[in-house]
Amino acid sequence: MLISTKWLREMVALDDIDNQTIADRLTLSGLEVEGMIDMAADIHGVIVAQVAKKEPHPDADRLNLCQVETGTETVQVVCGATNFEQGDLVAFAPVGTVLPGGLKIKKAKIRGQESFGMICSEKELGLSTEHAGIMNLTGTEGAKPGLVLAELLGRDDVVLEIGVTPNRPDALSHIGVAREVSVALEARRKVSAPTCAERGAPIDSMAHVTIQDPDGCPRYGCRVLEDVQVGPSPAWLVSRLASCGVRSVSNIVDITNLVMMERGIPLHAFDLDTIGKDRERAEVIVRTAEEGETLTTLDDKERTLSGDDLVIADPVGPIALAGVMGGARTEVSDKTTRILLECAYFAPSRVRRTAKRHQLHSEASHRFERGADPNGIRQCLDRAASLIAELGNGRVARGTIDVYPKKMKPVEVSLRPERVAELTGLPLRDVDEARCSKLLLGIGLEVSGREGRALRFRVPTYRPDLTREVDLIEEVLRLIGYDAVPPTLPARSGEAQGLYDVKAKRTVGVCSRVLKAAGFSQAINFSFMGPKDAALFVTGADPVEIKNPLGEEMSLLRQSLYPALLKNVALNQRRGAEQVRLFEVGSVFVAHNPNGAAPRLDDDDGPLGGDAFVTEEERITAVLTGPVGRVGFDHRQKDADFYDLKGTLEDLLEAFGLEVGYVGNDIGFSHLEDGPGHLHPRARAEVTMRACDGSRCPVGTIGELHPDVLEAYDIKGPVFGFELRVQRVTQAVRDKPEAAPLPRFPSVRRDLAFVVDDSVLAGTLCRRLAETKEVKALLEDVDVFDVYKGEQLPAGKKSMAVSFVLRADDRTLTDKEIAAAADALVATAEQGFGAEVRG
Repeated sequence: MLISTKWLREMVALDDIDNQTIADRLTLSGLEVEGMIDMAADIHGVIVAQVAKKEPHPDADRLNLCQVETGTETVQVVCGATNFEQGDLVAFAPVGTVLPGGLKIKKAKIRGQESFGMICSEKELGLSTEHAGIMNLTGTEGAKPGLVLAELLGRDDVVLEIGVTPNRPDALSHIGVAREVSVALEARRKVSAPTCAERGAPIDSMAHVTIQDPDGCPRYGCRVLEDVQVGPSPAWLVSRLASCGVRSVSNIVDITNLVMMERGIPLHAFDLDTIGKDRERAEVIVRTAEEGETLTTLDDKERTLSGDDLVIADPVGPIALAGVMGGARTEVSDKTTRILLECAYFAPSRVRRTAKRHQLHSEASHRFERGADPNGIRQCLDRAASLIAELGNGRVARGTIDVYPKKMKPVEVSLRPERVAELTGLPLRDVDEARCSKLLLGIGLEVSGREGRALRFRVPTYRPDLTREVDLIEEVLRLIGYDAVPPTLPARSGEAQGLYDVKAKRTVGVCSRVLKAAGFSQAINFSFMGPKDAALFVTGADPVEIKNPLGEEMSLLRQSLYPALLKNVALNQRRGAEQVRLFEVGSVFVAHNPNGAAPRLDDDDGPLGGDAFVTEEERITAVLTGPVGRVGFDHRQKDADFYDLKGTLEDLLEAFGLEVGYVGNDIGFSHLEDGPGHLHPRARAEVTMRACDGSRCPVGTIGELHPDVLEAYDIKGPVFGFELRVQRVTQAVRDKPEAAPLPRFPSVRRDLAFVVDDSVLAGTLCRRLAETKEVKALLEDVDVFDVYKGEQLPAGKKSMAVSFVLRADDRTLTDKEIAAAADALVATAEQGFGAEVRG
């Protein structure tokens, strides 16, 4: 939005305030000034001068020797133009003036005669392309020698380029910006309500309006003017519109544009005599267009209308696209003598859709799309009609047509000063009732009453963005200035309590640090997957479809982090990277929530909200493939296997102070006979943890990715991965770490080899041995360190070598105690698994 500071100063008393201060204060109050344009930059130094004497150059047939009166002195100038006479007023650039293009005027000698300046053409001044002669100002109102040319032409203006946000339609006008400036700088406003002298016949005898679509057009008003003379606009009007970036068309059209720039509500002028009649008066109908109906707009393009377009029509057909552009059939021309002046309120969504459908963005649609003021229509009509009567010699018909089927009343919002202080951090004494009322009254709100300790304000309809108490609080803070908020340190290291699960975030932080220390790189992928991914990673629930997907491969919300990570692995392998270690932390969207309504922060089910549309869960997934370690002269690389990743996972969980093993086991791994289809049956396990209440719960899975899955992603070699559910890991983590004193007495290790059936799992055997009652108080650790199958063993049998560590807290164990413990462990293995001790 371009705002003329010259026009702004006519509305607000800003005599002692410079333009930069105005720009700074507007920016601080939320209307960012993105640039300042000096309209007189190209003609600085150029003045009006009078040719006191003109005679032929003594040594050149086509040159004249002139004596130019500048108002302070008379100088000699050599000029080659012929379109002026002695006594004429001209545009004169004295010595030292810099013209557009960088031409600096210097003292010169032309054919033996000195010249002290330049009489300029419009092209030389950058005002137009006219260069046939000099700029002759004779007869221009107000022109006199010595007057600054920019002032005469109305270009002595600085224009502010303001970036207006879509929620501030009131700032798309000079009056709206003037309102902001007056409050920000505590300056007096000088704007008064417009008046209009009516001298014609009653308007009801000349025009009639019917609104058939009140949802699309809640209000439509118009005035009629007769005996209008259409012609060029005066210089002041042309220059004022030029400051706003608007081209002059004619006095009538220019007036409608001027009022729009002044008051923010678009207007349109119809040639009254071209509108279809009903009972000898123009009949205007506001309706929805018929599908396939056509309209030729002012840009001479025929447009085929949709059944959703709102049009202004007469009995013959459409005459304008409502809120966007007028029609060519009723355009004001040089022959127009009677005008129907329209000002209305159109539904923003309807205008937005129509403008987008026809790819027709105009100054009018820009304002209607954001919400023009429905209750400022009468003032706009009066202002425009009075200007047309003045500049077009028109006669205003008596009365105004104002059809208002759906009245739009100002909303009322309560404001508590205590709440202002609480949310902004400002002291209550700085935002008491008096201060809040003064600021809000300054931007047009009215006090309508009181509710307890709250003031109730009536919000004008030109501020559709103010609907809640927090909106008014924001206005108070904006007008006071954000720099007035006292600096304070954030509470609890910046953690926003209640907005998310702080403990879970800490869990994620610990996991990320451990994985990065183990050589894993963190990946960040989109939260989408395709149907092919869903078929490979079946969860038992239908994935959630996206209504407006970026493509088929991103048409579903992901149910696993594996698909994207495997695509990352494939990309790395195509680029020649063999050793790939990646992990990702992110949400998966398990399934639709049948009871979902909308997410809430205060739900009992946690930060995600139990009434969300989709059941969402945060997970950590890691993948590992390729060789392990580096090549050295004393060792070789080996391919990664299941146990490399299992060791990394154990390190990760031990970082929370949890114990890994079969004795006092906080963490356990159990083979999955019927596990996820994307993991290989020979190497897949469920990860379990002991919760704080002593119960065990599954927290994730670990295993080798199935070869069919790897083939689908074109990945070479085995890939191992694990997936953890963050919330469940968090529940099992102790709030405070547990510590024990260093042992005072030595431990004892013994090894036993058991021959068992081939179907017996090492984990199952170790867990059963760890639960042996006779040795539970002494048993510190138990683990399998070797498995043997061969000719020396019967078919279907295998040997598992188990080591166990014994220790007492209060004594050194005797040989008898150690032997008894070994016997008890052997008895457990024999009774539970039919094991035999191998000699």
